[in-house]
Amino acid sequence: MTRIRSISLAVVLTVALVLTALGAFAPRVQATHMPADKIGVSASTIEVMDTTQPQPVTLLTATLRTSSPTDLMIKVTGECALWTNVSSPDGLAQANVKVWVEIDGAPVPVTSDPAQGGPDDGKVVFCNREFQVVSIVDVLQLFLRTRAAQAFNWVTLNVGSGIHTIEVKGRLDTLVAGTGVAKAAVGKRTLIVEPAKLANDVTI
Repeated sequence: MTRIRSISLAVVLTVALVLTALGAFAPRVQATHMPADKIGVSASTIEVMDTTQPQPVTLLTATLRTSSPTDLMIKVTGECALWTNVSSPDGLAQANVKVWVEIDGAPVPVTSDPAQGGPDDGKVVFCNREFQVVSIVDVLQLFLRTRAAQAFNWVTLNVGSGIHTIEVKGRLDTLVAGTGVAKAAVGKRTLIVEPAKLANDVTI
């Protein structure tokens, strides 16, 4: 019985050594996923911005591959909310969230046509609010104005071939007079980028 066990153990060790040797010479398979030629990404985490955070916030990012120079249709949607509070007479709180798109670190303008005021910085107001308390003859009047646009499309022409990084960024701009605060949040949002072949003489 002891001899049989020794033979069995020797066989197992021999098989293991053979498999190990074969594995050493076997081809290694690695996944080499390339970015797609069209993308769609989304997020639902809430990004909060306030006066203590003047730097832009990256809301979405993705990688796109273009095999040849092409035009891109860029669509961004998002939930945008603002909080403004004034706690002193003659106080003022203004806040707005600007959103823009960057390709490889360069902002995509809304228009590049000089006749239409371009090229611009590509920034679009997604939400805006002005809250003011005005004291007139001991009577307090509240003034509230809001504006919101939760979607916008950018078009960029002749993007070169290669792999590109596309980022959606947002920034809170505020003006607070007296005692007050201003905050903003961007919630659920999407980014869709599709290649397009626009007319050769098109101007954006």
